[in-house]
Amino acid sequence: MRTRSLAAAGALTVAAGALVARRRAAGRERSPVPPPAPLPRGRVRTVTTEDGVDLHVEVSGSEQPTATVVLAHGYVQSSRLWAGQVHDLLDARPDLAVVTYDHRGHGASGSTTRDRATIEQLGRDLAQVLEQVVPDGPVVLGGHSMGGMTLMALAEQRPELFGDRVAGVAFVGTSSGGLDAVTYGLPAPLARVVKKALPVLNERAVTAELAGRKRAVGKADMWLVFGGAADPADVRTTIEVHRGTTAETVAAFLPTFSDHDRLTALSALTDVPVLIAVGDADRLCPVEHSRALAEALPTAELAVYPGAGHMVQLERRPEVSRQLLALVERALAAPGAPVPAEHTA
Repeated sequence: MRTRSLAAAGALTVAAGALVARRRAAGRERSPVPPPAPLPRGRVRTVTTEDGVDLHVEVSGSEQPTATVVLAHGYVQSSRLWAGQVHDLLDARPDLAVVTYDHRGHGASGSTTRDRATIEQLGRDLAQVLEQVVPDGPVVLGGHSMGGMTLMALAEQRPELFGDRVAGVAFVGTSSGGLDAVTYGLPAPLARVVKKALPVLNERAVTAELAGRKRAVGKADMWLVFGGAADPADVRTTIEVHRGTTAETVAAFLPTFSDHDRLTALSALTDVPVLIAVGDADRLCPVEHSRALAEALPTAELAVYPGAGHMVQLERRPEVSRQLLALVERALAAPGAPVPAEHTA
């Protein structure tokens, strides 16, 4: 038994970037990190959800927009990691408004109870953002990772919004379900060990946090989310954002991904332009998951970025921003505009 335990621990250290031993590594990795690039100065709003959580929202760009782009971020992240797209969209189209917000428990938003740390609840939160902050007119929704799953939850709960209020949707590095089968790029037996260990490690991190010790974030986390040729500045920024997420939030939201199964919810999107963007080196939401979205939405545009990982909007910022701008154009155009097939970007 002891031999098997030691072997498993050694394998985790080698193949998963020391996921189990990351506290020891964190001391070496905690060099000073510059703060994330700021979003354009926007109008700060607070949206109070149905259960009393205050969401931090920023509205940038035109106060009388031609269209509004709403961007939802991923798990353990914040709206700051959309900063490049906010700049690019407004530089190209100052007639737009861009709304970014932090999910409950993330960024500058309020904390959540564990029973509300679900993708289902995030869908309801997004509905509140749309109702309380977004001006009248066409809306294009974009979601990265858990943010994309949030858009699917909204489609499941409020299908009538799509095609009327919501004129376009972008799914970036996300999945409609089947996440329990993802191996993080590891051999399947090792991935099962990692997944079994993660909840235990998360709870230990919560206990440590309550005792005043911050959650460790470092190379193992970045190996999971970036491809092999990421810009070091993007990696540093992402580390800083991840460090701003509490251990309690990390532990609280982890179980909801096993329950995420919303392929049928995509039927609400059949009449709106859809962009699906993914890196082919994504370890968390592999490219096959984006292809499953494209199969469910035959008129969607699927853009695959070679070598890019889960943070494709950072790793391939100019290309993803251009795709988002093209999506806005399609959303504002007459229905029935032709959509190109899958391409490698």
